[in-house]
Amino acid sequence: MNTTLIGIALLFLFSLIKKDSKYAHLGINLSRIYCPKCNLKQPIIRKPANERQTLYGGHTCKNCKTEMDKYGVEIN
Repeated sequence: MNTTLIGIALLFLFSLIKKDSKYAHLGINLSRIYCPKCNLKQPIIRKPANERQTLYGGHTCKNCKTEMDKYGVEIN
């Protein structure tokens, strides 16, 4: 039982670690992000625009309508 709890805790912690040049898909970003096109600071409290943003986080810029992930990288 203890090994199961330790395994679950380690799995959660490893999902927060940066992987290669990309960030972890299920990670948590606690810092503020800026729009990659117009450099507008994104709000902390957000309203998801689609299902992907609901599940994995992300923003849509109010100024230029650029969609970005939770780390501020533009999504095409």
